[in-house]
Amino acid sequence: MAILQEKVGLSNEELRKIRSTRPGSPVDLQLTVGSETKRVRTEFIGMDSNRCVIFRYPDEEKWGALSEGVAEGNSVIARYILEDETGEIIAFKVQVILVVTHPSHIIFTSFPTAIQSHDLRAETRAQTRIATNIVDAGNNSTICDSVVLDISTNGCRMSIDKRARGTRPKLRQVVNMYFAASKDKMTYLTGTIMNSKSDEVNLYYGVKFETPEEEVNQLLQDLLLVSA
Repeated sequence: MAILQEKVGLSNEELRKIRSTRPGSPVDLQLTVGSETKRVRTEFIGMDSNRCVIFRYPDEEKWGALSEGVAEGNSVIARYILEDETGEIIAFKVQVILVVTHPSHIIFTSFPTAIQSHDLRAETRAQTRIATNIVDAGNNSTICDSVVLDISTNGCRMSIDKRARGTRPKLRQVVNMYFAASKDKMTYLTGTIMNSKSDEVNLYYGVKFETPEEEVNQLLQDLLLVSA
């Protein structure tokens, strides 16, 4: 994997990335227990403005005793994938400031003053909010409406409100995504559902386009997402 690019002093965009991390997101914590460096999995709980970050205490039945490494004053490195927003690995170093066991076993750390990031995607995606209608490509039956959150010539990420009517796409299902490119023109892209995630409000799906890149690029031009 490429070396992460370190950025000291958080910009507004970097703060937005950290603050957009959803509660329950998986996090990799690197800590030192004795002379051993351990990497354990846990989850992000939340943060209090820019004062502290909160993680669930890792399961010691799975990872072994961690109290020596997760002690007040010790430094830990947190890593997670911000796939829902930018397709980036985010990493930062923080200091443990408090560990509580009741009513839940959780860790409070300092707020990061520097982050490292690495883009997972080979190409930049345009950030947008385009309404689409999702249709099964095999039988032409309507699945549901969605909103495209980002898009490139190779794929996109879309969200579906959990309260919305209709069925839901399935993994590996081939779908047609219909866009209203103009008032008198309806066009669509064909893609395969590759992955899915969810939060309290929405379902998120990653789509890999089957439509040729030149046709996708033409649609993006029609939607004013790329220049001609």
